[in-house]
Amino acid sequence: MARTFVPQDIWQNAGHQAALARMFNLGWRFDTKVLSIVLGVPLLIGSIAIYFTPAVATGLASVIGVFCLIINGIIVGNFYYFKTYNNYYDIFMFGLVEDDTQAVLKNIYEDYPIIRLFVGVLVSAFIPAWFLYYAISQQWFSSESIVWQIILCVLSLVVLIFAARGSVHSKPLGRGHAQVSTLSIINKMVPNGLTAMSWAWSDRHNQISFEPVSKEEGERLLKTFMVDVVQAEGGAETVLAATVPHNIFHHHTATNEYLAQHKPHVVFALMESFATNFLIYDDEQHNDLLGRLRPYWQKDFVFERFCSDYNGTAPSLAGIFFHSHVQNISQSIAQNKPLKETPFEVYKSQGYKTAFITAGNMMWRNLANYLPLQGVDAMYDQNTIMECFPEAKDSLSYWGIADEYAFKMAEKLLKESQEPLFIAILSMTNHPPYVLPSHYQSRPLQADCLVGRYGKDDKERLLSLGTYQYACDAIGGFIQAIEKSALAENIVIAVTGDHHVRGVYADMPKELFASKAVPFFVHLSDSLKAHLSLEFDAQRLGSHKDIMPTLYHVSLSGATYWHGGGSNLFATPHIRPFAFNETLFATEDYVVDTSAQPLVAYRWAGSGLLVGSPHTLSEAEHKQVEAFQQFLVWQTNYLVA
Repeated sequence: MARTFVPQDIWQNAGHQAALARMFNLGWRFDTKVLSIVLGVPLLIGSIAIYFTPAVATGLASVIGVFCLIINGIIVGNFYYFKTYNNYYDIFMFGLVEDDTQAVLKNIYEDYPIIRLFVGVLVSAFIPAWFLYYAISQQWFSSESIVWQIILCVLSLVVLIFAARGSVHSKPLGRGHAQVSTLSIINKMVPNGLTAMSWAWSDRHNQISFEPVSKEEGERLLKTFMVDVVQAEGGAETVLAATVPHNIFHHHTATNEYLAQHKPHVVFALMESFATNFLIYDDEQHNDLLGRLRPYWQKDFVFERFCSDYNGTAPSLAGIFFHSHVQNISQSIAQNKPLKETPFEVYKSQGYKTAFITAGNMMWRNLANYLPLQGVDAMYDQNTIMECFPEAKDSLSYWGIADEYAFKMAEKLLKESQEPLFIAILSMTNHPPYVLPSHYQSRPLQADCLVGRYGKDDKERLLSLGTYQYACDAIGGFIQAIEKSALAENIVIAVTGDHHVRGVYADMPKELFASKAVPFFVHLSDSLKAHLSLEFDAQRLGSHKDIMPTLYHVSLSGATYWHGGGSNLFATPHIRPFAFNETLFATEDYVVDTSAQPLVAYRWAGSGLLVGSPHTLSEAEHKQVEAFQQFLVWQTNYLVA
């Protein structure tokens, strides 16, 4: 794996040779630990049983063969998991059962050489099983000396115990030992598939448990986070006390008579894999990735230094709409618990009707049962949309229908509504197996822009680029239709991506932020812009946490809302702007790799999305990052309790 995923310049850099050596050393120890635990028990039992029956050779070889089949399968799976997610097995692996299992399995079968891999794993499991059977049946290691046999047994037992412990002088080998470098890509090469899977199980167990927390604890965390750390020349540091409002957890929108009298419709689309790591290759003439969205992209508001809070659809949806760091909260023990601080409840309190539209199935992640508890008045999925638009059936895949029909559903609701609407839309098309509607005519695309970065061949690259273009074109067509109607005078339309495009090669650490970046687009009616105070900076840092606060401020008058650390991106920030992702934390000065322990930071390389030289975190900066991470956990527990 290391030779495949660690960039060549890291291998050639003399400064990383010690870390690479530690990587191999720790990797070997983790491998030995797993093998000694998994294979040690049957080998010990077999060693004793062999004195009573020679038939143990067949039984022991069969057990070892099955174990090797499972182990090798998990290891091979980890390789392809890393290729897709840029990480070893983590909690996203549970999407196999929490998502549409049949659809996920179809994706796996279509995207990877399953049959060839299975045959290879089968052969690799048969070889050690056959060797063990032959060695036992032929008594290769037998000895007539009882003393020598006892010595060998004792030595074998001692070796297995120390190998299972993974260390001699320190604590048993564990997760904390896997940090061998300041570069997370090297650290991610240390654990094998079984080790990573065990960590994922542990993380999942910790994530889905809820516990009572105090309001005072949340206040302490926010106050710690909100301090302003000022670095002077020469490295001197000043920590300014935070300006803490009376109600630290809530913000308020300004009183605006125009908004109070003319409540605008608000549409927010969370687009599948609408990410910057593809959008950077957009070229109107040769590789048009925006389609009909382009004219609005050029004249409306686009925040470019923006990232997703989480790296999957379910966790991003949970973070934005439920203030939850637990991605499967809708399937957890809290699935029947109404959360009073959701965006849907905020809009309902202001006289809005709320709707949720998905191009997929509403039973995904139990949303059909969970959303009504969180303030959603009406829900529409592939089934209800196909009833309204029968032609949508032709685009049905195992993940859902084409995005354009979800937007047509939204347009229909807007035109028929006699009251202000808040509509949330979840798109589907830009997702494996990357199937375009048969009627769609693609604009110019060039697969060679992704060579060496994504895909096994040009066919795969063109399919991915095609659905990316189609999804953007569909939202552009929706805005175009709205602009040609009476709705154009009073509407807010916002769009962002749920996460980065998976499987794209990331040059780490240079692309630490860029690899997780998604754009945030906002379209406002001219009448709204005339009655709002807007301070727009395309380079302002932000992430998903800022979306709903921004939408509240451009649509609601005198509203109170739970901010969750987010800010209105069209106003002077009350704290220094920052962006958060589950694997990074970014300020205007530096980006922190939070997947590394201890934390590692890098300064920005200019005003773009790339990072450059290392940055040493001060104690106060370190505390800020940890305080916000802890606040997100506290927030979920506080709102659920």
